[in-house]
Amino acid sequence: MLQNAEHERNQCCEYCVRWFRSTEALSQHNQAKHGNLPAVIPSQNQAVNASSPQPPRPFHFQDQSYEGFSLLDNSVIHDRLISKCHSSERLKKEGYVLGEEAPEDSRQAAITKQTIMATHPTSLDPKRKAVALDCEMAGIRNGESEIISICVIDFFTGELLLDSLVKPHEPIIDWRTNIHGIRPATLAIAASHGQVLRGWEAARQELLKHINTETVMVGQSLQQDLKRLRLSHGKIFDTAILTAEAVFGTGASFSRRWSLQSLCADLLKLRIRQGSNTHDALEDAMAAREVALWCICYPDKLKQWAKRARKKHKVEKAKRAERKRNRRRNTHYSTPVPDEGFEDYGYYHDYGGEEDEEILRWEDVIDWEMWPKSPPSSD
Repeated sequence: MLQNAEHERNQCCEYCVRWFRSTEALSQHNQAKHGNLPAVIPSQNQAVNASSPQPPRPFHFQDQSYEGFSLLDNSVIHDRLISKCHSSERLKKEGYVLGEEAPEDSRQAAITKQTIMATHPTSLDPKRKAVALDCEMAGIRNGESEIISICVIDFFTGELLLDSLVKPHEPIIDWRTNIHGIRPATLAIAASHGQVLRGWEAARQELLKHINTETVMVGQSLQQDLKRLRLSHGKIFDTAILTAEAVFGTGASFSRRWSLQSLCADLLKLRIRQGSNTHDALEDAMAAREVALWCICYPDKLKQWAKRARKKHKVEKAKRAERKRNRRRNTHYSTPVPDEGFEDYGYYHDYGGEEDEEILRWEDVIDWEMWPKSPPSSD
């Protein structure tokens, strides 16, 4: 596996976004695949100038173009958004770093030491009232992750504030291309054109240009995003938490969480990640914004969905428990074939169908699209 993205530009095919080990191999590829095509560079949809806001890029969910909501006045939406921000207790329980808990190990201690908060609001430096955020990750050494893509959108206007690739300082060990579609050549070509942010520090600095402590940050499972940005924030509207609370209750523990893809399908009747089925930070940020707006604008419909989801979850949970009991019966109560001359003294008697309590499996409670944000490849 390739260890980092420091590949020469003259070894990258900018049509296929592929890297070759030598210029000779690239030349043979170009001659066979592209003939005499002009040497143009295709635009990288994830690499844009990070310093200036960009207009919204249209995304298509089924046959519908992305559009902003105007069902409620912005002030009403903002008030509801603030009222639905999660408590510090809930955020801690869900793994958000708030700068108060003691680090578990040296690596976590280093991250906590680097973690800061946004500035307090001032009239001289106004910021956005709410933003939608999404990041994509790649694996580095010791099983850790770092950001390689970040997108920030103004929650109310849909204005694209930041959409850029990020080049980590440490070598990338696990690219997780199957999750987000970003390959070594993608990052190498963008870096050669100066279209990447250098490390999480630069990504965080760009984000801080648009937020302060009063800005509401909206997204789907932002724990890892903020942790890898070394940013602690108190006003969080997490669509995964909000929908799970609607199903199980505000103070209850969650036995599952719903992925962004399933929420878009269930609540909005919209399909994301079509075609390649990979994550795109911009698409996911826009989709999370849509889900959040739907939940704010249609609280009664959210309750109806939660009631159906709770009923369906109970049925699925009962089926899993029944399958587990059946497997245990087959394992523990099956009578072995005795050896020759073996006398049965009753040790293998089946004393009945005593039922064990259900023990949830890891995959029963974790949705890989939710946690971690970019799971390690199974390859």
